[in-house]
Amino acid sequence: MFTRILAVSLALLLALVACAQEDADRILLRYQWNAGDEIIWQIASETTGTVVTRDLTKDPVAETSAEIWTSATMPMTLTVDSSDAQGNGTIAYYVGIIEMDMAAGGQQHYMRIDPQARTMTMDGEEMPLPEQSMLWMTEPMRMVTSPRGELLELQLPEGSPLGGMAGLDLTQWMRLSQQWQMVFPEEPVPEGYSWYTSMAVPFGGEGAGGGEAGEAEAPKVAPAATMVLTHAGRETVNGVDCVRVEMVGAMDIDELPLSLGQGSGMGAMMPEGLEMRMGPMHVSVAGSFLFDPAAGEVVSTQARLLIDLDQRMTGTVETPDGAQTVDMEIFIRDMLVETTASRP
Repeated sequence: MFTRILAVSLALLLALVACAQEDADRILLRYQWNAGDEIIWQIASETTGTVVTRDLTKDPVAETSAEIWTSATMPMTLTVDSSDAQGNGTIAYYVGIIEMDMAAGGQQHYMRIDPQARTMTMDGEEMPLPEQSMLWMTEPMRMVTSPRGELLELQLPEGSPLGGMAGLDLTQWMRLSQQWQMVFPEEPVPEGYSWYTSMAVPFGGEGAGGGEAGEAEAPKVAPAATMVLTHAGRETVNGVDCVRVEMVGAMDIDELPLSLGQGSGMGAMMPEGLEMRMGPMHVSVAGSFLFDPAAGEVVSTQARLLIDLDQRMTGTVETPDGAQTVDMEIFIRDMLVETTASRP
């Protein structure tokens, strides 16, 4: 009898030790937003793809195809303006000098935009840039973000062209973007744990919620956008113990109910008299980021986006030869955007 009691006691003890070890292996992933902190990111991206243009005013329809390539770098500074009692941080995003090499149709160009100087040069020659287009670069955008990484509030610069796009709930779009990348689970998680975030396309309607699942269970309702994130293990970077989080997701939209014309918030970017409709669109993303749990901050991130997008441009423009009717289809195919962000 004593032997049996001892065996049961040892089994219980071993079970408790195993549970304690499992709990010890779990980690609570949280950002630390400390007022006055400044984070500088060096962002680099390379884009390749094909653009097919069809002029429907011609008979027969005139079609051209061009391979495109761009390589861009840009520093971005994140400044934590304030932090409240719940740990929510108000973060200002400042854009630095943008440098871009691009090639299309057999021609290559170099562009440089200096937001503070409010100048843009193309192959060394200064070019005019609409004042509205400069707003988002010269004035910071601010986000209120929770310790889990949830976007609670978006503050755009006054007069920003992004604020006036009819039919677009930009705060929801930005919240979707944030959730796609770095929103953490509620509870501490072990290595191998997966969770997902999902939202309906946010054009004024309410989005779907997200969830967590140890084996990355699929959402019960197929939303327009879903991202699965996984605690993929620990990695040491420059002596810092980091958690590696891998991500994969997709978004499909039949039609974006936006009108990018002169009357919209981004009208400065379209010639007068033209209107752009967009959709269908497919975006898939895969990547990872390294997170320093002790400091509560991301160390580096990398992502690959694959985009297919249909566009239709219609309207009438004034030319030296008189009014010109425009009816054009633009197809972006297999556009691959590879982006990295790291601390210099």
